[in-house]
Amino acid sequence: MPQTPAPANIGQRAYAAYAESTGGLTHDGRQMPPWEDLGKNVQTAWNVAAYAIWSAAQNGGK
Repeated sequence: MPQTPAPANIGQRAYAAYAESTGGLTHDGRQMPPWEDLGKNVQTAWNVAAYAIWSAAQNGGK
C-alpha cells in the first residue's frame, strides 16, 4: 500500500501547533517569531523533526 506523501509545509504546521499550545511563547517565555523570521536552519530543523514524527506515525509508530 503506497504511503501518503508528507505535507510540504509539515514543519511550519508543527511550529504553528506548538505556538498555539504555548500561547505563542518559547520555552523560556519569550514571544515566538513568525515562521518567516526563523531562518533556514531553524526551519529545516522543524521540518526534519515534524517529518520524523509523521513518518513514524505512518509506519505504526516505528
